[in-house]
Amino acid sequence: MVPHPRAPLRADRLRPLNLPQPVKVVLDKLDLPSAIEENGIRKTVDAIIDTWRIDDEWWREPIARRYVEVVLNDGGHVVLYEDLTNHAWFLQMP
Repeated sequence: MVPHPRAPLRADRLRPLNLPQPVKVVLDKLDLPSAIEENGIRKTVDAIIDTWRIDDEWWREPIARRYVEVVLNDGGHVVLYEDLTNHAWFLQMP
């Protein structure tokens, strides 16, 4: 039976959108992203739009991330973040 298109969504039918993807990030002398490597393709950072940091949930499993919003040489606009607990980088579309 197909649910009615306006039926409320059930938790077992929800899926997360815009999940962060691991990405290789090349840093410059100031420790800011200068390029990324995605699927074997290197893209340089043309501009840094914004940077910010989030530290949260210190009472459970801490979250410590450094975010950098960038414009890439191909015109792409992405948000990168570094997980400061293990120094892994991730790419997320804004």
